[in-house]
Amino acid sequence: MSGDRRSWTTRLFYWMGMVMTVACLALILAGNTEMLWRFEHTAFPLSWICAVGAVLAFVAFELCESPAPLVSEEEDRTSQMSPEWEAVEL
Repeated sequence: MSGDRRSWTTRLFYWMGMVMTVACLALILAGNTEMLWRFEHTAFPLSWICAVGAVLAFVAFELCESPAPLVSEEEDRTSQMSPEWEAVEL
């Protein structure tokens, strides 16, 4: 994935998480009003749906933001050899 696309998707997931968090808090505060109470389900409230969506968006943000993959073990061994060890092996 290119750097531009990665930064675009990470920003998208971050802001989705922020919006869902604010929506969750707004639904909790407005949950006692009669207008919203009509649409509220007793087993799984709307605020829980927003909270789950926010958590998933933040997890996706963290996964997209992860650094590039590490070098393989073989490449790591060869890059760490010092000149004095090469002389001993000959």
